[in-house]
Amino acid sequence: MTSNLEKFKDRLKNIEQNRFKKKSEPKGLGIGMKIGLDLISPIVVGILIGLGFDKIFSTKPIFFLIFLLLGIITGFISVIKSMKSLK
Repeated sequence: MTSNLEKFKDRLKNIEQNRFKKKSEPKGLGIGMKIGLDLISPIVVGILIGLGFDKIFSTKPIFFLIFLLLGIITGFISVIKSMKSLK
């Protein structure tokens, strides 16, 4: 019984020590996927919001174009922030 308790204490101590270790930096495909999603997702959301507002208010391209531009701007700002954090 005491050996099991000692094993448990050792495992718990190892877990607590490993919890605060620095995680590895993202590499390769992970960075590419993050940057791609950071660019595309605000654009898609902007398009969908713009199309929804255009349908609600019966104004064809106005809200679509406004939210498309906002999505593009937001996407590029997000990519720039991601690139700065990689340095």
